Amino acid sequence: MALTLHFMNLIVNALKKDCTMKKTIFLISLFFLFAVFVGPALSSDHKKGQDYGGHFGDMDLDGNDQVSWEEFKKHFEHAEKDVFNKVDKDGNGSIDHDEWHEFKEQQGYGHKE
Repeated sequence: MALTLHFMNLIVNALKKDCTMKKTIFLISLFFLFAVFVGPALSSDHKKGQDYGGHFGDMDLDGNDQVSWEEFKKHFEHAEKDVFNKVDKDGNGSIDHDEWHEFKEQQGYGHKE
């Protein structure tokens, strides 16, 4: 957010100082590229420092090869139900091994053996 404000101030100041059109276009382009490419990278499903990089076996407390919402919530105290539902692709109310690793891959976490 601070970088966005900084870029906006640069653009406004350039316009106030009657800078060349090339410099103004450059600054606007730079702001646009920042907003398009860097902004989305700063946000994701593991928001506010929430880490969903756990091992499936550690979450599956009863050993039935399924992770229920209750097990998920015990393992990730910060967990939100919408994240659990996103991982539970088939909507059966539990997460299986494949669903978990597909989610982790989408979030940039590697597979932990």
